[in-house]
Amino acid sequence: MTTRIIRLTALAMALLIPLAPTRAGWAGGIGVLGDSYSDEYQFYPPHRSTARNWVEILAATRGLDFGAFSTASRGEPRNQGFAYNWARSGATTEDMIATGQHTGLAAQAARGEVSLVVVFIGGNDFIVAMKTSDPVEAFQDVGPRAEANLERAIATILKAHPDVKVVIFTVPDIRDLPEFRVPLHAGRLPRAYADAATATIRQYNARIRALAAREPRVAVLDFELFTRASELIYPESVPVAGHPIVRSGPSDDPHHLFLGDVRHLGTVGQGLLSALLIVTIDAKFAAGVPPLSEREVLEFAENLDRTATKLAAWPAVGGSDSPDPGGVK
Repeated sequence: MTTRIIRLTALAMALLIPLAPTRAGWAGGIGVLGDSYSDEYQFYPPHRSTARNWVEILAATRGLDFGAFSTASRGEPRNQGFAYNWARSGATTEDMIATGQHTGLAAQAARGEVSLVVVFIGGNDFIVAMKTSDPVEAFQDVGPRAEANLERAIATILKAHPDVKVVIFTVPDIRDLPEFRVPLHAGRLPRAYADAATATIRQYNARIRALAAREPRVAVLDFELFTRASELIYPESVPVAGHPIVRSGPSDDPHHLFLGDVRHLGTVGQGLLSALLIVTIDAKFAAGVPPLSEREVLEFAENLDRTATKLAAWPAVGGSDSPDPGGVK
């Protein structure tokens, strides 16, 4: 049934996205601007390191080129991971500009290293506002500033090279994160705060859609639309390849939608996001990337979990000379 939501979301996007002529495969590197949802999960224990995000999933399952991979830090804001991934855990749109995510990636685009840029940022702007002493007032300031920062970053990328393409993710409502959903339903978070967040996020997403409507090199992945539909239809668990993925209780177990940190999607949720990205770039830019099925997503998550379990068991089985999961003996 989740496939049906993906298809319906894809249909909605297709009605807004003119189809490009088909070509075989995506030529060029893929760069990323964003926050912890796009910064490689594997470097962030204890919760995210048990899972993988959309960047890691698409690199592993579809061989998409996010640049050379390194476990050594390149310095802020890229740190470890893929060379074209500038997403930084905890980043707001303000941080994206201040640390030069956009200018660093624009330089790679100008050199012809990157031909597609994916932007998924804004969630932390709204989370920070929610945690202030007066969230309603904070959202009034945060919304316009986040919109301006996003516009600046996109303009910088598009100016870098006449052929570079951009995909922008809309931001799901933070009230649906377990971090806020639980206290909201329990009455510990005032509904006025959540309503202010919803209104601000909807305006931010409207700005994203308007930007894409006027710029032919920009596509929208309407993640907010997808998550809203999924939340309405499957409030407790999401069926993926015939298996229930629990939404209501966060856990690092791969059969839960959210990780135990109550904020981040687990591997299955990120896999569904990966599938939506493929639909988007195939429709708008004729990327020619094979679709990612629910079965592939679920198997990837379960295999990752089994591998992690085996690695964790090695020292106990083999003693002190056994290989360490981190590569240290």
